[in-house]
Amino acid sequence: MRSFSKFLAAAAGLGCAASLAFAAEQTILGKSLTVKQKPGDATSRKIGGVALEKNSPNTLVGDPTLSGSAGGAILQVFANGAMSTAQTFTLQQGFGSTGKQFWSASGSTGFKYKDPKGDQGPVKIVSIKRSPSGKFSIKAKIAAKHGTVNVVPPNPGVSGCLALDLGISPAAVGDRYSVQFGPDSQITNKGDQLFKAKKPSLEGICPATTPTTTSSTTSTTGVTPTTTTSTTHATPTTTTSTTTTTTMYGSPSRAFLAASADLLD
Repeated sequence: MRSFSKFLAAAAGLGCAASLAFAAEQTILGKSLTVKQKPGDATSRKIGGVALEKNSPNTLVGDPTLSGSAGGAILQVFANGAMSTAQTFTLQQGFGSTGKQFWSASGSTGFKYKDPKGDQGPVKIVSIKRSPSGKFSIKAKIAAKHGTVNVVPPNPGVSGCLALDLGISPAAVGDRYSVQFGPDSQITNKGDQLFKAKKPSLEGICPATTPTTTSSTTSTTGVTPTTTTSTTHATPTTTTSTTTTTTMYGSPSRAFLAASADLLD
């Protein structure tokens, strides 16, 4: 079962069937989420997130290697607690200063984003894979060395979330993958220097958007400048959970035929 969040519909002529393609929410079981910084040093901030689900029913839907807004991805990070923060990163496809594309296929099982020089901002690495054996994984590394990171340890923190949406355009058919780190996680707090959540037993969907303080960064690598939406005082989020047995949010077919456009109602 998936939660449908956006769709693209097309009809060809009166009396013809309508073809519908949906992009949907999927949830992946988290492994760890870490937010850390050195005291008083915003440039030292780092974020690491990992999801790992064995025998996963989830499927990989979308292709960030496509050009334009159909490709790329949107990464969101949430850290909730006494001072909740969240940030959105737009990861476009294009060529970096190394001469290599940011997004590439990772064999036949997934995709990887690399920006070692920080041409598009602080997101260094993102990967999403589903192995033939059914192991689904997502990884992300963010470092403030190459751009502003507004997510900080909540001091103390109670939960977090990581979301990866394949495709930048709202009309893109890529799915959104949420990795929840709820209160059921093993939580570690070290003041304003470290927040870590690991081994949650439940899955859930991250909030659809982050609060709206907007700034832009300029790229000189031939790709459109990225836009980052962030906040430093977000309201703590409320997430939902599935059961501890990961049996939901698999991906059925993304397109079906309807006999009449009235079925859209």
